[in-house]
Amino acid sequence: MNKDLYNKKVKIPDEIREHMKNSLNSVSAESNDVGFKRNNELQNAKEMTYQQLKRIKNFFDTYKGDVQEKSYILNGGDYMKNWVNETLRFMRDDIYTIKKNKQNAGFENQFNRKHTKNDMSSMNRPSKSHNKPVDQYNAQITESLKRINEIMKKII
Repeated sequence: MNKDLYNKKVKIPDEIREHMKNSLNSVSAESNDVGFKRNNELQNAKEMTYQQLKRIKNFFDTYKGDVQEKSYILNGGDYMKNWVNETLRFMRDDIYTIKKNKQNAGFENQFNRKHTKNDMSSMNRPSKSHNKPVDQYNAQITESLKRINEIMKKII
C-alpha cells in the first residue's frame, strides 16, 4: 500500500512552519546541531513528500533522548511528531479507503500485487531422505511419490 504513496506531496500548514521558527528561536542552535538543517528547510518549504514525512517519523520513533534536548526541539518536538503521525495516518487511510471501495465495487486483487502462477512442477523439490532409500519401506514411499508426481503432471 505504501508504494502508492511514494512521491505524493502534502502541503505544510502555516502553523507548522511558524512552529518550526519558534522551535529554532527557543534554543541556541548552531548549524551543525541535529535538526538545524531540517528546521530551516521546513520553515521555507510549502510542501513535503511522503518520503520526507517518513524520515521525520523515523527520527521521532527512534529518538531515545530527553524531550528538552536541542535535537528534539529543532525537529519540532511533540507538536511536529503528532502532525507527522496524523498526516501519515490520513494518507494511508485514504489509500486503504480507495482500495476498499474498488474491492466492494467488484474489482479483484486491490490489496495484492499482480502476479503469475508458478509451474507446479518447479515446486516439487526432492527431499534428501528420498534420494537414497535405506530400506524397502523408504523405496516403496519413494515409488509412490514418483507415481503421484507423474499423475499430477498429467493433470496440470
